[in-house]
Amino acid sequence: MKLLVFAQTPPPVHGQSVMVRTLVEGLGAAARETDDEIEVLHVSPALSRDAADIGRVRIGKVLALGRACWRALWMRARNRGAGGVALYYVPAPGKRAAVWRDWMVMFALRPFFTRLVLHWHAAGLGAWISENARAPERWLTRLALGRADLSIVLAPELAGDALAFAPKKVRVVANGVDAEPIAFSKAQRHACSLLFLGTCSREKGLFAALDALAVLQRDTPGVFELTVAGTFASAEEERAFDALLANDHAPLRECVRRAGHADEAQKHALYTAADMFVFPTYYTHEAQPLVLIEAMAHDLPVVTTRWRAIPGMLPDGSDHARVVTPDATPRQLAAAIRAVAGAGPARGTMRAHYERHFTRARHLRGLAEVLCEMKHAD
Repeated sequence: MKLLVFAQTPPPVHGQSVMVRTLVEGLGAAARETDDEIEVLHVSPALSRDAADIGRVRIGKVLALGRACWRALWMRARNRGAGGVALYYVPAPGKRAAVWRDWMVMFALRPFFTRLVLHWHAAGLGAWISENARAPERWLTRLALGRADLSIVLAPELAGDALAFAPKKVRVVANGVDAEPIAFSKAQRHACSLLFLGTCSREKGLFAALDALAVLQRDTPGVFELTVAGTFASAEEERAFDALLANDHAPLRECVRRAGHADEAQKHALYTAADMFVFPTYYTHEAQPLVLIEAMAHDLPVVTTRWRAIPGMLPDGSDHARVVTPDATPRQLAAAIRAVAGAGPARGTMRAHYERHFTRARHLRGLAEVLCEMKHAD
């Protein structure tokens, strides 16, 4: 089977683009391990320049999308043969401009491909269609994305978006990342080192983490410290972060460190140095955050939110994983952090959960299995 992947790979680096790169680089080998064959063809639209550009409307994106569609059609024309070529695409979340982009791609490409595979990496399109879309938008979106041959979702809790478009099959394949072995012993320190890593924004939980740290600092000065790593979603939120440290909660200046953007080696160093990962996200389009998988791979205890597929990602009943509601008060979040800190190091339990559920090899094997199932069902 030939699969044309029409989806962006890094840059910019974010969960969806990283997982597309994982598929492009590893799916063929994973299929061969199951004694099958999938040839991957790839066209990256390269629409966003950086994290801040994601979701923006620019005329340059329309031109880039048109060029990418022509490349996909040219590649399709060069790959005629028995079985045809399947089109792989990542649908938009519930954002109007991104949905319009999906119309352009689907109406330009879908008629020329034998099968359609949709991989739902972001959440929210099903709710947007039913609650916010205008009647013509609902009709066009269902026409563009409806009746896919295969819809792949990251967790059962996220299947609603796919089901809203009546696919022929829905299969669950969790995300997975590659993480090198780690040493489970950590040096004893006076302060408990918390880590927030990801897109730095209010919805991702950065400011909730800072407010909780302020509570902890008032109750137990000097016991907790926070490292903030990642790129800010907007200049406005970056200014708010700077102002918060400088004015509103001046004591936080002594216990907050800003690490900025981190590449893979720097991320590994940050995870390794931390004692706990704090990620109180309520991001509208959150699905299955890679940063939580990376944190578990580094055996970090986790405090996060009961949001989307996140609770199902964590080990049941573990003292090293705690979820709070997305509207938790700073004191409630601080209490969760304090409780997880009191449980001590994870001593391999979080890493073991990662190895059972979220490795790169498991993810690629799952993708190969569901795609080959579709292939042999024809």
